[in-house]
Amino acid sequence: MWEQTLIESRGTKEGKRKWLTVPVSLAIHGLAIAIIIGASYWFVEAVEPPPIPVTLFSAPPPPPPPPPAAPKKKPEVKKEEIKPMEPTKEYQPTEVPQDLPTPEDTSQPEDSGVEGGVEGGVEGGVEGGVPGGVLGGVPGGVIGGTPGGEEVPMRITAEVKQPVLIKKVEPPYPEIARKARIQGIVILEAVITKTGSVEEVKVLRPLHPILDQAAVNAVKEWKYQPATLNGRPVKVYFTVTVNFTLR
Repeated sequence: MWEQTLIESRGTKEGKRKWLTVPVSLAIHGLAIAIIIGASYWFVEAVEPPPIPVTLFSAPPPPPPPPPAAPKKKPEVKKEEIKPMEPTKEYQPTEVPQDLPTPEDTSQPEDSGVEGGVEGGVEGGVEGGVPGGVLGGVPGGVIGGTPGGEEVPMRITAEVKQPVLIKKVEPPYPEIARKARIQGIVILEAVITKTGSVEEVKVLRPLHPILDQAAVNAVKEWKYQPATLNGRPVKVYFTVTVNFTLR
C-alpha cells in the first residue's frame, strides 16, 4: 500500500516539473534569439559612402602684358646754316665808252586803232563792237557763238535777262530715301536753250545718288521762258535747286 502511494506521488511531481520546463525553455530561447538579433543591429558596421571623383581645373595663366611702346622720336629739325654774305666790291671803270646803247622804244604808235572802233576793243573785232561778242568771232554771227558758228551757252550777267520758269515737274521721292529719312537740297546746273527747254543737266552739289538722279530727271522736263540779251533769246547756263522734304 505504501509503495503504491509513493509511486503515485512521484508521478505527480514529475508531471508538474515536465510542464513547467516547456515555457521556461521557450522563454530562454526567445530571449536568446532577441539578444542575437539586437546584437546584430547594435554592432552593424557603418557603410562608407562611395568615393566621388573630383577633378580640379585651374584657369590658364593670364597673357603677359604687351611690351611698352617705344617712345616716338621727335623729327630732327635741320637748322639752316646762314652763311654771312660777302660784301660786293664796286669797281670804278677806268675807260669811258664812246657809243652808249639807246633805249628801245616800247611805246605803241598813236594811230594803231581802227576808225569806228570801240575804246578798249580787241584786235580782230567788228567795227562798232558787238555786245556779248567773242574774240575771233565772225561778223554778223550769233551772239555767244564760236568762230565756227556753233552756239555756246552764255553765263548770265547784268546785261542778260534771266529765264523765267513756266512749267515745273516735281521729282518723285524715292521710297528708299524716304525710309532712310534722307532730305535736303540738290543744286544743279542746266542749259536753257533759246526755246526755253532744258538740256545738259549736271549736279553741282549732290545730296544722295538716288535723289540726285530723281532731281536731274525732273528738271529735264521743266520749261522756261528763254533768257534774252538786247531783246533776243540766247542760250544760257542756269543754276537750279531741287528741295526734297519729308512730310
